Amino acid sequence: MKLIPEFLAGIAYTIHRAEELKIREQLVVIVQSEMGRTPNYNGGNGKDHWSIGSIMFIGPRIKGNRVIGATDEKQFQVAIDPQTLACDKEKGVRVRPEHIHTALRDFAGVADHPFSKKFPLGVVEKEMLKGLWG
Repeated sequence: MKLIPEFLAGIAYTIHRAEELKIREQLVVIVQSEMGRTPNYNGGNGKDHWSIGSIMFIGPRIKGNRVIGATDEKQFQVAIDPQTLACDKEKGVRVRPEHIHTALRDFAGVADHPFSKKFPLGVVEKEMLKGLWG
């Protein structure tokens, strides 16, 4: 917790420096951890790795001040409707890294690039996240 202000200052610096360099409108900042932590403490009074985490996107054409997705009372992921991005425990999909990366490829305009085709992510059309960027 003590390092969060320093971490946020680094993000702010990146954005301010991009403004100085006049590249702010081409910059997208993605902040994500490779894992979360379990909701409960283990026998050693610590926390283990957990597959639930968060991602923050900052950039042009990205609508801010939103939270997409949720966890239940036990900190398990709640599925979402990929068309509306609303929680849908019954018919929704559990968002996985390939969903995010497919949306990022589309956002960056490289979804049809030969390199993207060389490394398919396997997300079917009905599971593609619509409106993720705003």
